[in-house]
Amino acid sequence: MKYFIGIVILLFGIYVMTDLALKTRYTRKRLSKGKNKSYKF
Repeated sequence: MKYFIGIVILLFGIYVMTDLALKTRYTRKRLSKGKNKSYKF
Protein backbone atom coordinates (compact mmCIF):
# COMPACT_ATOMS: atom_id res chain seq x y z
CA MET A 1 0.00 0.00 0.00
CA LYS A 2 2.84 2.40 0.81
CA TYR A 3 4.48 1.71 -2.56
CA PHE A 4 1.21 2.40 -4.39
CA ILE A 5 0.80 5.79 -2.68
CA GLY A 6 4.41 6.67 -3.48
CA ILE A 7 3.95 5.81 -7.16
CA VAL A 8 0.76 7.88 -7.35
CA ILE A 9 2.51 10.91 -5.78
CA LEU A 10 5.48 10.50 -8.13
CA LEU A 11 3.26 10.32 -11.24
CA PHE A 12 1.23 13.31 -10.05
CA GLY A 13 4.42 15.32 -9.50
CA ILE A 14 5.70 14.47 -12.99
CA TYR A 15 2.31 15.38 -14.49
CA VAL A 16 2.27 18.75 -12.71
CA MET A 17 5.84 19.54 -13.82
CA THR A 18 5.15 18.66 -17.46
CA ASP A 19 1.87 20.61 -17.39
CA LEU A 20 3.63 23.71 -16.05
CA ALA A 21 6.44 23.32 -18.61
CA LEU A 22 3.94 23.10 -21.48
CA LYS A 23 2.00 26.12 -20.17
CA THR A 24 5.16 28.24 -19.93
CA ARG A 25 6.16 27.18 -23.47
CA TYR A 26 2.77 28.15 -24.92
CA THR A 27 2.71 31.48 -23.07
CA ARG A 28 6.27 32.25 -24.25
CA LYS A 29 5.30 31.44 -27.85
CA ARG A 30 2.21 33.66 -27.62
CA LEU A 31 4.18 36.54 -26.11
CA SER A 32 7.01 36.21 -28.64
CA LYS A 33 4.54 36.12 -31.56
CA GLY A 34 2.53 39.07 -30.26
CA LYS A 35 5.12 41.56 -28.99
CA ASN A 36 8.65 40.45 -29.87
CA LYS A 37 8.89 39.53 -33.54
CA SER A 38 12.71 39.68 -33.54
CA TYR A 39 12.95 36.58 -31.31
CA LYS A 40 12.87 33.24 -33.12
CA PHE A 41 11.70 31.21 -30.12
